[in-house]
Amino acid sequence: MELPAYLTFVIVSAAQVATPGPSTLFIVNNAVAHGWRRALGALSGDLVAIALLATLSVVGLGALLATYPAAFLLLRLGGAAYILWLGWTFLRPVPIHPGTPVAATTDKRGTGQLWLHSFGVGISNPKAVLFFAALFPQFLPEESGPFVLALLVSTFVAVKFIVLGGYALGARHAVRLFRKPEHARRGRMLTGIIFLGFGALMIWSALSAA
Repeated sequence: MELPAYLTFVIVSAAQVATPGPSTLFIVNNAVAHGWRRALGALSGDLVAIALLATLSVVGLGALLATYPAAFLLLRLGGAAYILWLGWTFLRPVPIHPGTPVAATTDKRGTGQLWLHSFGVGISNPKAVLFFAALFPQFLPEESGPFVLALLVSTFVAVKFIVLGGYALGARHAVRLFRKPEHARRGRMLTGIIFLGFGALMIWSALSAA
């Protein structure tokens, strides 16, 4: 894989992970309630789930492309359409209620229970499979070997660890940030613009290679 393509993958992955969602709120909640060390320990459950979903998506894609090479273009265009739709959803106005706190956890769950909960948050996200199925084909050469597939999966997991780890370390500040509607809107708008631009680039790249 060429370096520019790899860096593009890292940027898109970071934009997706950085957008507040269940995993973000869960780790911030754990960091506030249990401290950043336990939050990072529990985060490994989410990372295992994401690695599993990503690997299943990649393996399925590899088998599909090996059996039906003509499906590669359609898959790339379908993935581009999904990325564009995802970008549009980020740009759409959504009702944000100021002052809504992140739910504070006051129980005394053990590390194992937190890990299982984290794994459940990651594995129960059906959009993750769609996202991986849309994203990975854009960076998989037609003769991709297991090294490229493993590189993409491990990179996404590493990016998620770094981004969510940052949320955990700055949890108290992040809680204040999430409570400000203008910050939430700006974050969603930036993410939407990145996804729309990348989706358009995906369509151009797919049609140019056809």
